[in-house]
Amino acid sequence: MELLNRWARLFVAILIATQAALCAPPVQAAQPPAPMAQGPTVVHVVRSGETLFSIARHYSTTIEAIAQANDIVDPRWIQISRRLTVPASETTPSHQPTTYVVQRGDTLSLIARRHNTTTQAIAKLNSILNPDLIYVSQRLVIPGSAPSAPLPSPFVAVELKPRPVVQGETLAIKIQTDTPVHVTGTLDDRPLTFVGEDNRYWALVGIGATAQAGPYLLKLTASDGTGETTTASELVRVIAGDFAIEQIVLSPETSKLLDPALVRAENERLNQLVGVFSGQQLWKELFRVPLHGAVRVTSAFGTRRSYSGGPPTSYHGGVDYGAETGTPVLAAGRGRVALAEELTVRGKAVIIDHGLGVYSGYYHLSEFVVQAGQEVKQGDPIGNVGSTGLSTGPHLHWEIRVGGVYVDPLQWTRQAFP
Repeated sequence: MELLNRWARLFVAILIATQAALCAPPVQAAQPPAPMAQGPTVVHVVRSGETLFSIARHYSTTIEAIAQANDIVDPRWIQISRRLTVPASETTPSHQPTTYVVQRGDTLSLIARRHNTTTQAIAKLNSILNPDLIYVSQRLVIPGSAPSAPLPSPFVAVELKPRPVVQGETLAIKIQTDTPVHVTGTLDDRPLTFVGEDNRYWALVGIGATAQAGPYLLKLTASDGTGETTTASELVRVIAGDFAIEQIVLSPETSKLLDPALVRAENERLNQLVGVFSGQQLWKELFRVPLHGAVRVTSAFGTRRSYSGGPPTSYHGGVDYGAETGTPVLAAGRGRVALAEELTVRGKAVIIDHGLGVYSGYYHLSEFVVQAGQEVKQGDPIGNVGSTGLSTGPHLHWEIRVGGVYVDPLQWTRQAFP
């Protein structure tokens, strides 16, 4: 009997197991992992001393992600000068510079929460003594944006001069790479044009005399011609200049030249003229003051101007030199005459194109002795001092524009560009 019961229990167990197997869902064949989403990538060229760990940390990614993207079998060994593809979703360095412009209704605590940081961190980075005092249009650096990480290949060095840059100055940006590339960039979303060769490139930027003081974001992009691009960022700090306020009294007849329609029409024409970027640098030396001997400055660059007792409504876009009528005016640097004619507001005028978006202007002349299209060397006579157009007496107005922006001409007599 005991043997019969044992066989009965075994039969029931087999029956239950068989039913469970028949009721179980079918086993699915193992599926390969879903492919990673593909997107734009950057290329990093391995340098001496680098490891896959240091490269992954720089790009805020993982060793595994880079190894998979480049078919690296042993992550412990990478070859110097090897070009590594870094996946796009992981390529933004943790220290990319960012800036923020204060809006109406903002507080430092609101800005801090919005950027996942602290009030104290923003205040320290921007030298704010009282966190309760910020103002609309103030430019702030957001913590975590300090460019402490090494530049990604092919960028080797980025030089900014002067640094910081004062309102009204010209900023020179020099780039060195480890391989020939095409470099483009923007400063606060303003396009820049780079020139150069042999892995060295540069661009000039005019910082307006009324530009908001604070940090500006410089974005650089290098393309190797195969569609692969690499980006780098720097912060450009603009500081306020020390500009005086000048009262100018005009006669009723001269005041008519301030008619907004006349001023606007002349400005639009000249803006088009100096907006042309020729790809050849014509000057090779420091610029010179365009008068012989000792000079007398009667109005400095950037001076805020008040006309006939009113509030300041404009600023001086050049340097004025007091001189007698007929005093020879000389070319400040080598270039090609872009304009030589009489204008309504600026009087008899000469404008010289020095190449690469750099133009110098000489206004209120009694006469000019050059013509459009003529090439001139530094020191060549181009006209004589006068008092034509919107002028209160004999003088020379000398100005320089870079990329259409008025800049301090005297900086060009002290600092060589590029």
